[in-house]
Amino acid sequence: MDNEIVNKVDKAGLITLDLNDFIVPGKRVGLDLVDWLDDGLIIKEASFKKRIDEFNWENMENSFVAVFCSKNVIIPIWAYLLIQTKLYTIARQVFFSDIHTMDLLLFQQKVNTLNVDQYKNKRVFLKVCGGNEIPVGAFALLTNRLITTVKSLFYGEPCSSIPLVKN
Repeated sequence: MDNEIVNKVDKAGLITLDLNDFIVPGKRVGLDLVDWLDDGLIIKEASFKKRIDEFNWENMENSFVAVFCSKNVIIPIWAYLLIQTKLYTIARQVFFSDIHTMDLLLFQQKVNTLNVDQYKNKRVFLKVCGGNEIPVGAFALLTNRLITTVKSLFYGEPCSSIPLVKN
């Protein structure tokens, strides 16, 4: 009698895509411009440039930086651009968004590098466990990238999944 253990998932030709693999590693830093407002309302060029010169940028070295304002005020484009030019040689990348949106944009950059041809007419499972918080929009990004290529797409793992697409 043959007691060999057979992995039926492997034999079925199922592919599991771990969404954690699309998380770009690296330090994330948020820079809230609310503290840079004059009188809590506006940005004045002279005082803004002074704050840029006096600010300690070390915390942002080799980081992904999200520049945003948590107060509902109008920030002139030049203010963001001055910060970006300052961070150009310090940060890994600068985003004009909150940290959550920055995470989604980083995820999108990684998804856009995915060679979808390797999933053509395959059964693909979007694995979601692993401890990292995956932005909700990340599921839409990956689904949009795969939907026309795969034979079928599932949320979860082969042992417990929800069918999303059958082509």
